[in-house]
Amino acid sequence: MTQDREVLVAEVARIARQEVAPGRPGVWQVVMNGGSWSFKVFPDRGPSTGDASFARFDVIRRLEAHLREPGDDRTLVVEVAVDGRGGAEFAHAFAPPHGSADSVVLDPEYRHPGHPLPGMSRPPGTTPTDEPTDPVVLRRVAELLTEFRGHHRRLTGRDPEFGTPCTEEALVAAEREMGLRLPEDVRALYLLIGDDLKESGLLDRYNLLPLNQVVSGHLDGVPGAWGWSDGLFDLNRVVLEAQPWGAVRAVSRSDWWVVVFSDFAGNSCAVDLDPGPAGRSGQLIAYGRDYFGPVGYVAESVTAQLTAVVAALRRDAVHPSEHDGPLVVDLPDAEPPYDASIPVEGRDLAPALAELPHRAQVQQLYLNDAETLDLRALSETPRARVLNINRAGRVELHLPESVEGLSLEAREADLTLLAGHPALWDLTVKRLPVRVSDLAALPALSCLDLSEAEVDDVAALADLDVRVLTLSGEQWAVLRAAGRVPARLAGARRAGNSRVSEVVDWSNWLVTAR
Repeated sequence: MTQDREVLVAEVARIARQEVAPGRPGVWQVVMNGGSWSFKVFPDRGPSTGDASFARFDVIRRLEAHLREPGDDRTLVVEVAVDGRGGAEFAHAFAPPHGSADSVVLDPEYRHPGHPLPGMSRPPGTTPTDEPTDPVVLRRVAELLTEFRGHHRRLTGRDPEFGTPCTEEALVAAEREMGLRLPEDVRALYLLIGDDLKESGLLDRYNLLPLNQVVSGHLDGVPGAWGWSDGLFDLNRVVLEAQPWGAVRAVSRSDWWVVVFSDFAGNSCAVDLDPGPAGRSGQLIAYGRDYFGPVGYVAESVTAQLTAVVAALRRDAVHPSEHDGPLVVDLPDAEPPYDASIPVEGRDLAPALAELPHRAQVQQLYLNDAETLDLRALSETPRARVLNINRAGRVELHLPESVEGLSLEAREADLTLLAGHPALWDLTVKRLPVRVSDLAALPALSCLDLSEAEVDDVAALADLDVRVLTLSGEQWAVLRAAGRVPARLAGARRAGNSRVSEVVDWSNWLVTAR
């Protein structure tokens, strides 16, 4: 250990002593992952020092630089264990590739349902060609653009500022690089305005990106767009459906979503070349800062959105902009409601659900603090996909067949009522006794968290065909003693507090045991 590193370790140990309860042994950890840090103290945190100074974080950052080789982006865990008598022990470890501080990914190619890997089938009409843009579409977009310019001039006293128009040759080259053909009205926009970086309001809040940015963005990493919750242990594992129903495929990402527009405020808009059964190729969908559930449906096409903007300008349905900003028209632009949280408490569930004005649209439902719950009342929420039951007493598990994800925290529930459920693949159980034989009766089950449940036969979990499994350290120890893990296990997580040495030993065992 170099002298500089010794000094940094000593300073980090001083920080740890301030965080752990005085006079008691404890562990201070920091997890460093992709530029973000998270801190943990167990078993007992001491009084907060309030010291969040730059100097303190700079010490940790400099220690990380000593420990991490250039280009190494694995998760790093730094730990200091204090003995309560002034002594401290420093340790650190890197997570395995594709893993994190408490998880191991054994099959990097595995994805949860609704989370497709790159290499999706090509939809009809997307093969790149040398054909010029449809002249009828080009003429229609040009007419709408001319009218927009006139309204912009009338309302602002100036012409909108667009980019340099693209050529057909540039479009063909870009499309061949991406391996697809853009919708005809998108091509028309590029031929007519090039880009809308000055934010004219032509398509309401979304602005046309330069063609080279579209190409580089589409090909960055894996082809396509989004996929921000594709990790095996991400929170939003069940993919929710956009409205109108059936227009957009319920997937987390797609090779055939091409981001062409942005509001430059954290939201992106893509053309969807592989729509759902009720959708249309070339429809516009959005995702980003203002979208917390499913993707947003914007319009059936660029032409439709441009037509709606021009129609709003004709009737002067426009808000004044500040500082020469874009025209802001009155178009529907709100994420449809998709979730609800109900404090059930001593009430029956049916009347509680009846109070929800958007119950027919709810896909994610939180039921809290119920004394009793009869899930037959969920007939009022026919599109429920994710159900979170928190701190319940007795639950009657008559689960609708639409539900894919269930988190169940209750004192009493009969899991045999779930037998044969055709869609339930993501299950978390807390506080309940669990018989493994009941889980074996769930044909779709692939993701299971029993880390806070009492399991009758932990070793028998290895007989389940689950792909992702979360258990406590004690439960994993039982499986290890039995020399067994599920045969097709793709990802494992160790819940609760663990020392660095324990996690390293556990992850090494898993890699060799599968």
